[in-house]
Amino acid sequence: MGELYLFYGQEKLLIMEAIEKIKNKYVPEAYEAMDFQRLDGEEITYDDIVNVSRVVPMLAEKRVVAVLNAAFLEEGRKSAAKSESSENRFVEFLENTPPYLCLIFSAEKVDRRKKIFKVIQQKGFVKEFAPLSFKDKVRWIESRSLKYGKSIEPSAAAFMAQFTSDLYHVDGEIKKAVAYVHEKNKIEKKDLERIMSRSTEANIFGLIDSIAEGKVSHAINILNDLMYAGEKSLVILFMISRYFMNLFAIKVNEGRTFSELQKGLNLHPYALKKMLLQAKNFTVQQVRDILSLCQKFDLDLKRGRIEEKKGLEMLILKISRVMKN
Repeated sequence: MGELYLFYGQEKLLIMEAIEKIKNKYVPEAYEAMDFQRLDGEEITYDDIVNVSRVVPMLAEKRVVAVLNAAFLEEGRKSAAKSESSENRFVEFLENTPPYLCLIFSAEKVDRRKKIFKVIQQKGFVKEFAPLSFKDKVRWIESRSLKYGKSIEPSAAAFMAQFTSDLYHVDGEIKKAVAYVHEKNKIEKKDLERIMSRSTEANIFGLIDSIAEGKVSHAINILNDLMYAGEKSLVILFMISRYFMNLFAIKVNEGRTFSELQKGLNLHPYALKKMLLQAKNFTVQQVRDILSLCQKFDLDLKRGRIEEKKGLEMLILKISRVMKN
């Protein structure tokens, strides 16, 4: 039987590197055009995957097929793979794949109830790549910097971990820092302060401050700056949602010590201090209502019901109204 893999989670960089590692194991670079195939998991059908997977490798040890963003593994996602009969045939194929095949799936989320997930879990290897804890993210930054030929001081690694989102973002900031320090062997915090846009997270704090102070137009200006700088609407929404999820945890754990909150939330001390101050402007019910607004906007955005920029502006206005109640 062939090899089956499923990699899922929010850290797409780690997923792509895991796929790359498997590909390099079986398919030399010179043979990639013939024996390695990437497929779009939103557009591909079950029968298409089977047909591509049945092709015998030309020169490599195995044929590696990577089905990226496999929408059919998620609940509620639109996918070209719809037919129940073809799904059953696909499950039968997965239960007895040819020995020359290495079939890899990636997704952000998975529905563990699906037959396809269960057979991959039974016959293959499943791994989740969840967001790293703050400490692990700092360690990853230190290791990644060394990979690019530079060391990074601990305070600089912590600074970068705090003001970046996923590891794709982190990796880009490390590359910028490596280029900036040039012949220096170590990246220092002062280097990052000069070149890193604290953009998303720092501006989210400013955006929330503006809403809390009733300065809606200023909050929308911050939003416009973020989008002009190239930040994706889903990243901005994720940061706003994460902020209010952390705020909710702070509100319902008001008796906890600073160190207990920091350990439980994996927040940098600076960020936690800032949030503790901002928490005074919100009630628990207000935070619940705002999280519901974020969830609804997320669904509307993914289903194409609302335009990104206009939708985020409306979200800010609605959060402001919740604050006034």
